[in-house]
Amino acid sequence: MFQKFHSELKSSLSKENAFTRFLAACEAKSGVNRIVIVYIALAVLFLYLIIGHGTDVLVLFVGFLYPAYQSIKAIESHEKGDDTQWLVYWVVFVSLQLFEVCTLSLVYYIPLYSFLKCLFLLHCMAPFRENGSWIVYNKIIRPAFLKHSSAVDSALDSAAGMAKQVVNDGDYGSQCPEEAECLECGRFFRSPRGLASHRRVHFGFRRYDS
Repeated sequence: MFQKFHSELKSSLSKENAFTRFLAACEAKSGVNRIVIVYIALAVLFLYLIIGHGTDVLVLFVGFLYPAYQSIKAIESHEKGDDTQWLVYWVVFVSLQLFEVCTLSLVYYIPLYSFLKCLFLLHCMAPFRENGSWIVYNKIIRPAFLKHSSAVDSALDSAAGMAKQVVNDGDYGSQCPEEAECLECGRFFRSPRGLASHRRVHFGFRRYDS
């Protein structure tokens, strides 16, 4: 796995973009190969995650910054393959955040959790097809989605139908008929409220005649 990661990383670092231009400048200043610079930066990051403070914020920063940059590039490009790759990443990223919320953040009491989470997110954004995002999505999220998607769609359709009925009725779900008839003059009204207001007119005429 490391050999595959190393070769894919080396290939991605040879592409022309803002990050590789920054690495090229560092390489020219220091005389150290860019891939060695990346490994040193990763080692420093992992060391800080083990002994440092505020690591959860740093992990979120690591898990957001580069994927967000690549996602914007994917949106602006005409290729659709990279769109799918980063959509899968964000589904996995949000699922992880939701899992932490559901566990009331108890996972942070696990020793070296921030370090393990950072490793996981880096694997999820690794520049090869079968990375962490691909594995989690295809092994866990996609089967669960296919199993329950029809039930969720049915519930959403029912909720949308109920909301539409409430808007059309204008009476927040009351069981009143669509039109109410005035027995005095035979006119029809769309709501009981309109009928009640109209009947006050007849009541006023009867008082005036008496």
